[in-house]
Amino acid sequence: MTQKEKIIQELKNKKFPDLKFLFSNEVLDMASEILEQELENEKVKFDEFLKLENSSLTFDSFEDESILDYFWSLLNHFESVESSDKVRDIIENFRPKLQDFSNEVAYNKPYFEKLEYVNNALSLDIEQKRIMDLRIKSYKDRWIDLPLEKQEEIKKINKKLWELSDKFTNNIVDDEKTFEYLITDFELIKDLPSDVLEVAKMAWEEKGGYLFDSDPTSYSAIMKYCTSKEIRAYFEKASYTTASAWKFDNREIVLELLKLKDAKAKLLWYKNYAELSLKDKMADSPEQVFELLNSVSAKAIKKAELDLKEVKDYFKLDHIETYDLAYYTRILKEEKYSLDEKVLKNYFEFEDVLSYLHRFIENFYSLEIKESSIESYNSDVRVYEIYKKGKLISYYFLDAFYRKWKRPWAWADNLREKEYFPDFGVPVILNVCNFQKANSWKTTLYLRDVETLFHEFWHALHELLSESKYSELSGFWVEWDFVELPSQLLENWVSDKDSLKKLSKHIETWENFSDEIMTKLEKIKTFMTGVFVARQNEFALLDMSLYSSEIPKSTEELDRKILEIVNKYSIFKRWEDYKMYCSFNHIFGWWYAAGYYSYMWAEIIEADVFSRIKEMWMFSAETWEKLLKTIIWQWTRKKATELFFDFMWREVENKAFMERYGL
Repeated sequence: MTQKEKIIQELKNKKFPDLKFLFSNEVLDMASEILEQELENEKVKFDEFLKLENSSLTFDSFEDESILDYFWSLLNHFESVESSDKVRDIIENFRPKLQDFSNEVAYNKPYFEKLEYVNNALSLDIEQKRIMDLRIKSYKDRWIDLPLEKQEEIKKINKKLWELSDKFTNNIVDDEKTFEYLITDFELIKDLPSDVLEVAKMAWEEKGGYLFDSDPTSYSAIMKYCTSKEIRAYFEKASYTTASAWKFDNREIVLELLKLKDAKAKLLWYKNYAELSLKDKMADSPEQVFELLNSVSAKAIKKAELDLKEVKDYFKLDHIETYDLAYYTRILKEEKYSLDEKVLKNYFEFEDVLSYLHRFIENFYSLEIKESSIESYNSDVRVYEIYKKGKLISYYFLDAFYRKWKRPWAWADNLREKEYFPDFGVPVILNVCNFQKANSWKTTLYLRDVETLFHEFWHALHELLSESKYSELSGFWVEWDFVELPSQLLENWVSDKDSLKKLSKHIETWENFSDEIMTKLEKIKTFMTGVFVARQNEFALLDMSLYSSEIPKSTEELDRKILEIVNKYSIFKRWEDYKMYCSFNHIFGWWYAAGYYSYMWAEIIEADVFSRIKEMWMFSAETWEKLLKTIIWQWTRKKATELFFDFMWREVENKAFMERYGL
């Protein structure tokens, strides 16, 4: 068997993929050739499909196993977690060819007519009808009847947008790789958590100092514990100027992205890109989003002013800088409220938290989560088999810890979707996080890290728990401003006192949180929440403002406009060096353009849902059964508004959200 045949055979493997092999140099050396070959195969299959008589078509005629899509998703995942020039070159060289084919399918009128024929002429079940309606809608939304010259313009725009978004993200990753800061004066950092210090010391032990990189845990520790105001200011500036200068400068890319998205929207007869973005979301218009965000923002800013006043009064400060906020609020919590994050961290050992999460999900969803001995592309990656009623329904893997060549975010994705044809293979679903791994003894997590782990795992459950046999009706396909609801919902089983006491377990004594700790946590439940909500609103309002207004003509004008928007909504004055937007990956690298508001939108809905869950009792089997039947199982089978109504039997109210944040 040739090497290429071995690779194809592994890509056809219906079980968990041998990622150690597929990401090896010997496979990567042949990756471009295999991608080209499979693209040609897809083109042939598509041409053959178009030649079929409509009378011979069934719903299943549109379903097809694609080695190309699978291999492409594998390579993109590898670039995200083990970034290298080799993998990036493969992706960048092949992407334009794949985009050309994707554009051809997206604007193929004969294909669209076959969809309409099957939808109208055949007897479909409810789910098949829903899928066909969504597919046809997507074609109509991109105006399949546009004149050919306009279609060609949109195809070119789509191709360029894909290229620019990847370039934007790569610049962030590459710029963050270059960040290093050596501290030789231990007195300045002696209060940092011991595990953070251990990692930093091992990074530059021979120099007798402590080397910090762009690890988000290290950054947070510096901002909270480093006694040097100058060092904190340096780290903050490095954070908000990432990818804003020299060879990694993202400003031209942002400007071009804004121009291209605006041009695409106007080709489709929308006033701006924000309107285009909202066509398949719960929100009806940019105006509705602004109304929601401004109403929340006004109350959040008032609460934030009280939050900041408490800090300034306690430390007798006339003014507080942004780089001092985490430092002073940490001390305030320790001295005034007797809560030390380093102490709390000892109650969340990584293995214990992971075990609790899995047992919790197993109990309420009748799942069995079995860890596998399968080796993957990194020794830290955990691979699991997920069973329901004795049947393997999915593979799942967790890549939990920070590495310098890894994108510094947390996310969920699937490498192989659920398919109802048995020979298409078992779904492969994943979570990626960036927790700091201890060099010795055991890894412990901050409370926010625990929430992140719960949040991302529920995203992974979207595909797992959808009752539909069709991947297109799973959680990843639900309206974008509803998709965060379940993941944010599960965070309550971390923050709520009824669950938190069970979840916490001291790394040495195995004791749960004492009543005294729980009382202290309850007292600070709305501590600094105004600052947090105001900050989230600032991001959302910046995003929606950029995509719903006139596009700047130059990077200088872009800088001025963004600074003006930020200072309109921020609780802190920002200056000309503030270039946070250059690393705002959600709206320029990912899929949240004119959609960042969805976090706030979904949390308002989620807080409302959780208030009902609390009334029903959050550990009740009946509660979970109702949630499962009305929302989790259903997903894209229905519109998001219908899913919410099925559980709540009323429209959305924001009372629970306002109470949660003390607004």
